[in-house]
Amino acid sequence: MSGMRRLIGSMGSCGPSVLFGAVIAVSFLYPLARFLLLPLMPDLAPLPGLGAASGLGLSSGALWNTVRLSTEAGLLVIPPGLLVGFLLERRRWRGAGLLSAALWGVFLMPSYLLTMGWQIVVAVPFLADGAAGRLFYGEAGIVALLTVKGLAFSSVAARAGWHAVGADMDAASRVHVPAAWRRAWLTLRLLLPVSGSMFMVQMVAASQDFGIAATLGAQAHMPLVIYAIYQDLSTVPLDFTQAARLSWVLVLLALAALAMQAALARRGMATAGGYRHRPDVVPCGRGMTVLAWFLTVGILLAGVVVPLLALAVQAMGDAGAGDELLIDGEGWRGIGLSLRYAFVSAVFAVLLAALILGGRMRADGSGRVVARMLLWLTSANMAVPGVILGAAYVIAFNGRVLSLYGTPALLILAYAASHLPIAIRFLDAPFAHLHRGLGEAARVHGVSLVRRVERIYVPLLLRRLTWAWGMVFVTLFFELPLSEILYPAGSAPLGVRLLSLDDTLHYGAEARLALVAMGICLAVTAAAIVLVPRLATGSGPERTRGAGNAWKAQTLEQENV
Repeated sequence: MSGMRRLIGSMGSCGPSVLFGAVIAVSFLYPLARFLLLPLMPDLAPLPGLGAASGLGLSSGALWNTVRLSTEAGLLVIPPGLLVGFLLERRRWRGAGLLSAALWGVFLMPSYLLTMGWQIVVAVPFLADGAAGRLFYGEAGIVALLTVKGLAFSSVAARAGWHAVGADMDAASRVHVPAAWRRAWLTLRLLLPVSGSMFMVQMVAASQDFGIAATLGAQAHMPLVIYAIYQDLSTVPLDFTQAARLSWVLVLLALAALAMQAALARRGMATAGGYRHRPDVVPCGRGMTVLAWFLTVGILLAGVVVPLLALAVQAMGDAGAGDELLIDGEGWRGIGLSLRYAFVSAVFAVLLAALILGGRMRADGSGRVVARMLLWLTSANMAVPGVILGAAYVIAFNGRVLSLYGTPALLILAYAASHLPIAIRFLDAPFAHLHRGLGEAARVHGVSLVRRVERIYVPLLLRRLTWAWGMVFVTLFFELPLSEILYPAGSAPLGVRLLSLDDTLHYGAEARLALVAMGICLAVTAAAIVLVPRLATGSGPERTRGAGNAWKAQTLEQENV
């Protein structure tokens, strides 16, 4: 009897986590399983035509192009990624902040706008008619853009790898390995697991990049799997079965890459082993400083400055092709819709991420296993491209029970589900640094859960939560693959409108709309990041005192660790 009571009590304490798990199952596991099982079970389709059998071909050309180009991009990103990580982790120089800003700019720049900017540059007659035009509209151009786009992700893994090779390892190598070139070779061998992780992550990201595949890949007549899936879903007759088969290729490729990345990460930890002191940060020499500035300027120009300048020049130049000098009503409507969709979806994603991560903070340990399972599920969600998730939502939410297809609610649900892993990854470290004793001490003294959240957790985490919301909001504002598949009729978001203008060769209108949308997006994000923490903490003496006590508690916690 007592055992049954303990079981019921543990289930009650885990109730919120189980509820969140049910939400994730409905928004991720159920749609994906139903779509991927479509080739084996055609009856899972809500309409008979959507599950009709099709040919068994797997588009060998698109498959070969995807594997080859993503492999090349994965190999090319390793040298600059390792160098960026070395400069940010091991060297002190004046341009470190600019390099970090350039990486953030590359990360936030939508890949289809990056491609469009370079298309405008290459369209100059003396470039278009020469070798530059032929290289750009071919394999070299696609791989180059994929490499530039992947630098932001690879630099994060590279910094972790350089940090793992701590000061103790450096000191031991200087004592036992006198030759400088042998020490460098030893360091590179220690970085092999990190290099492998960078390769795997970039390979997955490159194979799933819809923006470059839908613009440069389509114009270069180089089919890729991610765009072939979209074509099966958007051209008549619709072929969901073939799209599901192609989706299996990308999902299995991503899962294999993630598994190998986890194995390489464990190997890297075993190689470095033990407690590691932080590596020494020393000033750059003259040659290293020149190389650092060359890399920083190159990343800034290739990933941010040149595309934006090209868009600005195109927006201010001759409109051509019937473009007007002002943004039309459809453009403003697209901006407004994207603002609403991205705002609400980002709030849902951040709140759900905070609730999932908060489940690990209970002092009795209840809910920790469920929270860990939810983290695994959301990590697996990163292996699913937006096109596949959108197709899964079409199948799962187009029936009699959950008839959400064609409504804004389904697009918001897809936005939040697809970007939940980003919010969790960003908030994982701040939540991990919170000591469970803070909330437990308040609970013992009779403070309710609402008051604990308001007086302890919110002051400590509000700034991080706002930054996480801003990062998710910016990426969702220009989101393309999910929007293309799930947007309601007559309510095209910004990404769909921009791609439509690109397909119809209205480059001037597309450039003006993109630049205005960027300005609005950055203004909204900056206002939220600056104003929300101030408004939430308030100016009253009680709130100020509460925030100050929370800050003191965090300081004491860090001193006692």
